[in-house]
Amino acid sequence: MLFLVWNLFLALLPYGISLWFETSIASAFSTVIIRWFTVPVFIIWLLVLPNAPYIITDLIHIRNASGAFLIYDSILIASFAITGCWAGFKSIYQMIKSLSSIYRFKKNLFKIIIEYMILILCAVGIYLGRDLRWNSWDIIQHPDQLFIDTLSIFIYPLSHQTAWLQIMPMSIFLIVLYKLFLQYETKV
Repeated sequence: MLFLVWNLFLALLPYGISLWFETSIASAFSTVIIRWFTVPVFIIWLLVLPNAPYIITDLIHIRNASGAFLIYDSILIASFAITGCWAGFKSIYQMIKSLSSIYRFKKNLFKIIIEYMILILCAVGIYLGRDLRWNSWDIIQHPDQLFIDTLSIFIYPLSHQTAWLQIMPMSIFLIVLYKLFLQYETKV
């Protein structure tokens, strides 16, 4: 179960980036510099963000648990999955809040569309990681093949029906969980 610790570390990366970015904006002396700085930070954040909800898919490892450890393994993996999702959702919330303060989003609908797009991209990232076995660092090591695999899912959707049968329910699941998270977050 050591993989859970590694996956949780990867899940906390986007939270760390969004927290750092939020504090950087607060202490910034120039909005022009922050606007230039936003694009690369956002791209890096978006590339590592799927690691946060990815831990949900570690629930498949429960099938390897023996009878005596089934409950223990289930609780352990679920705890890591909940923590990873919380970190990812908190990260999305912070990043949207930071982007709103930089670019002065006036419409709430625009924020919601961005959030949904981010969550759908997370579902795509989860599929790439769990089924195609791509990792976050493959964007550096094998960017061309990763780009081709990702693009082909969108260009040839009928050839990738299995992918979409996984991406669509995961997208809906993440959106529903995120909405529940927002209800809690905005009340606190």
